[in-house]
Amino acid sequence: MSDQSDSDTPRVEPGVTPPDVRRRRFLLAFGAGAAGAAVAAPAVAGPAAVVTPPSAAPASPGYRETDHIRAYYATARR
Repeated sequence: MSDQSDSDTPRVEPGVTPPDVRRRRFLLAFGAGAAGAAVAAPAVAGPAAVVTPPSAAPASPGYRETDHIRAYYATARR
């Protein structure tokens, strides 16, 4: 018989800690759960709300030259 019969178990070098299989399984399950939740979230959210565009606001007058502005321009020209 050779040592090949135990090929299912990983060999661990002396002084090296073996990997924590439970932690790896947890991370795998957590990642799969997060991906599943991301896929299921839109289906659970339900139909989207209907958004109506706001009514057209009256056009703003924009820039208007008032007496106050004319007085300022007059003082700035000097």
